[in-house]
Amino acid sequence: MSEAATSLMLLLVLLPLLCAGAMAFSATHSTALRLAPWTALPVLIQVVFAPPDTSLHLPWLLLGTELGIVDDTSRLFLLFTALLWWLAGMYARSYLIDQPDRSRFFMYFLLAMTGNLGLILAQDLASFYVFFALMSFASYGLVVHERSVAALRAGRVYMVLVVIGEVALFAAMVMAASAAGSIEFDAVRHGLAQAKSRDLIMLLAFTGFGIKAGVLGLHVWLPLAHPVAPTPASAVLSGAMIKAGLLGWLRLFPLGEVALLQWGQVLMIMGLIAAFYGVVVGITQRQPKSLLAYSSISQMGIMTMAVGLGLLAPHAWPVILPTVAFYALHHALSKAALFMGVGLNGSHNHLQRLWVWLGLWLPALALVGAPWTSGMYAKLLLKTQTLYAPTPWDSLLPVLLSASAFATALLMARLLYLIRPAAQPSGVPPVSGLVWPWLAALVSVMLVPLSLLPPMAEYGDTTTMASLWPVILAIFVSMIVLHIGLFRTAQPLPAGDVLVLMERGVQGLHCIISSSWFSLKSVLNKMQQELKSLWRLSWPKTLKKNQRIHILGWGWQKLGGFVGGWSTTITLFVLLGLALGWLPSIFV
Repeated sequence: MSEAATSLMLLLVLLPLLCAGAMAFSATHSTALRLAPWTALPVLIQVVFAPPDTSLHLPWLLLGTELGIVDDTSRLFLLFTALLWWLAGMYARSYLIDQPDRSRFFMYFLLAMTGNLGLILAQDLASFYVFFALMSFASYGLVVHERSVAALRAGRVYMVLVVIGEVALFAAMVMAASAAGSIEFDAVRHGLAQAKSRDLIMLLAFTGFGIKAGVLGLHVWLPLAHPVAPTPASAVLSGAMIKAGLLGWLRLFPLGEVALLQWGQVLMIMGLIAAFYGVVVGITQRQPKSLLAYSSISQMGIMTMAVGLGLLAPHAWPVILPTVAFYALHHALSKAALFMGVGLNGSHNHLQRLWVWLGLWLPALALVGAPWTSGMYAKLLLKTQTLYAPTPWDSLLPVLLSASAFATALLMARLLYLIRPAAQPSGVPPVSGLVWPWLAALVSVMLVPLSLLPPMAEYGDTTTMASLWPVILAIFVSMIVLHIGLFRTAQPLPAGDVLVLMERGVQGLHCIISSSWFSLKSVLNKMQQELKSLWRLSWPKTLKKNQRIHILGWGWQKLGGFVGGWSTTITLFVLLGLALGWLPSIFV
């Protein structure tokens, strides 16, 4: 490819960043604000028409930056990511049209878009980390956009996890680059397969990328962020940005290099647990966006399981990788269409709500894997790859994947019930500026994945009944649940599930410590009185009684302030930890 064409690719990726910079100046602010929703469209056109193996090397940037579309995985991820950012930007233009703070939203929107597009093109550790960090930190502004109490709480939780993830990723990438002697992904994967610190590096990378991918235990920010974030932000958070964690695993893990049985087992088990856990908790939710957040946790669990399968069967990774990428494409488009449709559920016109409700059936059925949808091919492809799994996974995985399809069908039935035309309106009315991006997303769900099916001769069992029975059974079970009124009086599990339990545990511990401190304080007060009576016998008789009491009270207040201060308490704990860590060396 010519140098001019590769430079154009870099310019297009940096276009959202340049637009965000132009918004900072009053002379160009209004123009940049009008252009902001369109900045992802040139990237989409570029990825469609760019020739294969497009790369650009910039030795003067960072540690030697290399960007490019070097394989089908990069092209597929960049395709659906640019498409979703463009549709979400056009959706946001009308969604926020009457809000005075839409400039702030688009500022964060453009920065997060730059990071998301850039990390897909990055072919080295340094540039990937920079773009990943830019996307992660800029997304905070999308989560807290409404500035409500719930939004600020979700933002705090998100930011704490982001900082933990970035520290873990930085350590993992430094160690991986040191072990491989290079920062290029191809060399890093090969070097990591033989590295002595491989398990530690993979643990750090699994944690750092797992926070973004919604791995079970690290998922708590998703159900808190989606209900409070604006709908276009939720569409790209769940459709595009959550896949950055998956892409990080694909780039860094030694997939196809060596068989890692323990890591493969861990990822498969955690992924399968998340697939069903997300449904169990999500089906109790009463807010549609909270339910969709748990649906993302469930679907990302399936993709985590597929990565684990690749670690178990490195010889089959060349055929497993296209399946994982296709599943990511299918889920991204379907989930973005669901979020956009849920956001249009604010009309008081029964006919308008009916049309929106009927339109949501398409991405819901695709997510379930109904016949003749992208989901059917994604799930059948994944079932085909389970043949490469060792015993007993080769017989268990097809059954578990079918069960997960049924569980997803129940979750989508619950979603369609929550936003039925007779329910309470939520979201905004469907105006034309919101409807056409959503319709474009629906068309993409139908056409884009089917035009990009992996070139495989067999898709496994393609009978209609194999993909239809989860839908039929879910409808039957849903009718029984509605008849007995299971969800009418039952309390939903709180969004953030594990985090809420941890907070309650900390509150209980705080109450115990507070009561213990109160008892200790009572004992100390008793001791103070006894000491006063003893010291009064030996106190200099030249001091008056009120002076002695004043001196004793001042000393006691100083002692209490020293012991009770947060900084002193933390310092004492740190010193205690250092002492305990140093103590064993005395006896060695």
